[in-house]
Amino acid sequence: MTVEITPKIQDWLNLSALVLMNNYKKADLNSWYGFDIEDHLQLKNVERIAKLHGIHSGVHLRNSLHRYETGEMASNAFEKLAMELRSETTNTFETKYNALQNPSTKNAYKLVWRYRFSLKNEKLYGYEFAYYIFLMRIGGALGYIKSEEIAMRLEDVNTRLKKTFSSWDEFHRNVCIGNEFMRGAAEPDISKFPGTETLWECYQRLNIHHADSFKEWNI
Repeated sequence: MTVEITPKIQDWLNLSALVLMNNYKKADLNSWYGFDIEDHLQLKNVERIAKLHGIHSGVHLRNSLHRYETGEMASNAFEKLAMELRSETTNTFETKYNALQNPSTKNAYKLVWRYRFSLKNEKLYGYEFAYYIFLMRIGGALGYIKSEEIAMRLEDVNTRLKKTFSSWDEFHRNVCIGNEFMRGAAEPDISKFPGTETLWECYQRLNIHHADSFKEWNI
């Protein structure tokens, strides 16, 4: 039996809305999974996303959730580099940065340098828990996790995030920063209509089309 989505649970699910919409622009935010699992094509899309994240069973799902929950996916690497860069001067940082050859490494250094102090406490927890919830919704659509367990995990995650961040804007910005740290600065594709690709742009559209859902940061 599927647990009813109360306003409180919906607020918890909304913590993954940005990532969900970035993966499927027609996602139904007001549902457990965001996808219509009765639709064969949508279910195929869910299976594809799960495979991209190495999720083929309930065990794979829970192992992945553990990595996101413990900071293994992003926060630990971010904080390790941030600690190193906090002792650098602007000149020593620029020397180190200019000596780097790998573009993705340069992007990571530049990003962490910018946020090395301002995200000292938050790290990239917003990004990691947004994906944590998103993957639970994907796992739920595939039958790897039941809504009762999702609801319990959501309550736990919500408590942590509401203590760490003070607004939806602050939280969503962390999701975007984490995405950039993990994936690198996205180069614009001039062959596509502007404003449809990056997570930052998805964030803007989310605030336009679903503004009422992201006003109150309910603790």
